[in-house]
Amino acid sequence: MTILEFIQIGSVFFGTLIAAPLIVSKKYNKRLIGLIAVAAGSLLAMIVQLNAGLYYFFFASAFWLLNSAHAIRKMVRTNKSYVNLKNL
Repeated sequence: MTILEFIQIGSVFFGTLIAAPLIVSKKYNKRLIGLIAVAAGSLLAMIVQLNAGLYYFFFASAFWLLNSAHAIRKMVRTNKSYVNLKNL
């Protein structure tokens, strides 16, 4: 097995097996871990897709990476404001 095959397996592992059940969770920490797993899986998929010349799929993975980064940022901001309001 080559390193690209390990990266591809890691992409599937992080992007689907870990992320899917955690993203739908109502708990903040689990959802955050799920979004981080989506970002990691997308990043690994982008490496494999660039190497294979699959540029359309690369941009699709970039889309998911940006969406998960946006969701992580939004969750962290919301949690900070919630904690600040709770301490008042």
